[in-house]
Amino acid sequence: MAGTSRVQHIFSTPLLVEQIDDPQFNLALEEAILARHSEHPGVQRSNVGGWHSDLQFLDWGGAAARRLFEHVIALANKNTVHKGGGEVVTEWRAEGWANVSQNGATNLIHVHGGCYWSAVYYVRIDEGKGGQLVFYDPRMPTLAMHAPHLRFRNGQGEREVRVKPAAGLLILFPSWLQHAVDAWYGEGFRISIAINLTATRVAVPQGSLLPAKRGAKGAATAHAAKDQ
Repeated sequence: MAGTSRVQHIFSTPLLVEQIDDPQFNLALEEAILARHSEHPGVQRSNVGGWHSDLQFLDWGGAAARRLFEHVIALANKNTVHKGGGEVVTEWRAEGWANVSQNGATNLIHVHGGCYWSAVYYVRIDEGKGGQLVFYDPRMPTLAMHAPHLRFRNGQGEREVRVKPAAGLLILFPSWLQHAVDAWYGEGFRISIAINLTATRVAVPQGSLLPAKRGAKGAATAHAAKDQ
């Protein structure tokens, strides 16, 4: 019996990957982060052995930080639609922090609760081994209960997906997606920035500009025009 079949992927998880080649931009971010690192003890979250800044990166990161936030918000708007399918520009509450990792540092598995989009941007990656960003399949453990030795053909990633960091790499992903960072072993630094976007449920007209409003504790409340 012959027939025509096709594979349709359902319940997909978006992972947006972009390479930004701008050494001066990275240098400005690095200088701001290392200056903060030298004067602030940082906080403890999922980080083990590395420095995690406070959440007010937009306040002390300078013009480069604001440029990064604007870009991430525009990218989120470009990839977010109304539940009915229509185009919408959402007002986001944004917060961010910096991570400075040295030899042996890692981040335990976690999610960014209470947010819609999360992003990571790699500022500096010195020579070393490990340090991959690991995403975990949200269908687990159900996926492995019956036949853990099998995989779906062209399944586009199962169980876990690893992303190798590089300076200038930007990754945007759903905040509910579990992720971790493998231990990194090397000399020097591994510097990254994390950003969370929380939807305020307010739609604004396309063409609006990013205002310089600030919420409580230094978090930014911002909206940006959808990229054309």
